[in-house]
Amino acid sequence: MENTPKILLLLTGGTIGSAVNDHCINVDSSRGDDLLSYYREHHSRAVEFDVVRPFNILSENAEPKHWLKIIETLQSYRLSDYDGVIIAHGSDTLPYTAAALSYGLDGPLIPIVLVAANYAIGERGSNAIANFSAAVEFISNMKLPGFYVIYKNSDHVIYVHLATRLLEADWLKDDFTSFGGPLGVFDHRGLCCVPTAKNPTMMKLYNPSPDDIPVVKEFRNEVLALRAYPGLNYEVIDLQNRPIRAILHSLYHCGSGNVAGENGTSLLAFIKNNPHVDHYMISYKNIHGDLYASCQELIAAGGIPLENISFEAAVTKLNFAYNQQEFLPLNYMKREFFYEFLREAQENGYVI
Repeated sequence: MENTPKILLLLTGGTIGSAVNDHCINVDSSRGDDLLSYYREHHSRAVEFDVVRPFNILSENAEPKHWLKIIETLQSYRLSDYDGVIIAHGSDTLPYTAAALSYGLDGPLIPIVLVAANYAIGERGSNAIANFSAAVEFISNMKLPGFYVIYKNSDHVIYVHLATRLLEADWLKDDFTSFGGPLGVFDHRGLCCVPTAKNPTMMKLYNPSPDDIPVVKEFRNEVLALRAYPGLNYEVIDLQNRPIRAILHSLYHCGSGNVAGENGTSLLAFIKNNPHVDHYMISYKNIHGDLYASCQELIAAGGIPLENISFEAAVTKLNFAYNQQEFLPLNYMKREFFYEFLREAQENGYVI
């Protein structure tokens, strides 16, 4: 006789936990009951849920302290008693919380799945129940340890994403995609992995991080992120006597940035003028290959290139790196936790 799956459900608010009143969308504490009611009404599978609500907010109001609250909540439970965890979360900051769990929790032996919604439960076109139902089936049938996000896009396909690769939803259709592409699609056949050299296969999927995740007890707001664009005036960013320890520079696609600008628009001058801050730079693919002259100048000036990692994963990781005490921040940033770095097929178990 098949055992009844037991799932720990964390409700944190967001659209999936909201209601619409007078054209205003806001969190509603009753929506957690609605989520389970809708699921049980349309699915015959018997599932035991333990429900906990760490907080109830719209996710645009989420901060690193909320990551820590979710992590502490999960650590207060014996996860081995469960088949999996579902975290119902808002869509706005979903990629950041998803990545944070991968950096803040020891490698789980069960699937931890985050879900969100495009519209509130019961609203026309809402994918809330589809996403939640798919997460239940994924946990019950796949039993794949690790951190995932499951979301149904406007093409009506349910995608499974590695938590550290999820990108912010697009502004047109509110669809999610992943850095390097999703892990796969989920349908009646189960998880069908997307055939790409950047993805681990289901057979080789594992948590590359040993169970010694550095502890973070609190987050100090000492990390800043800047995105390159023509005319960005770095001179208005005064880092003197400010509690900023590290900056993430999201550069142009080939790792280049302005090194010849005048009137404050030179990133090169900004790095040289602020040597007391660690300057990390992303969008690099291979720093040992051919680089543009601007890339070489930025690195020579002290910029630290990070290869093959998304903005969302990198800025979240920086927050952890500079709020833990066990590793030098640079060593922490170079360590892989759960597939945040894209690799080629032949490396580290990425087998197609």
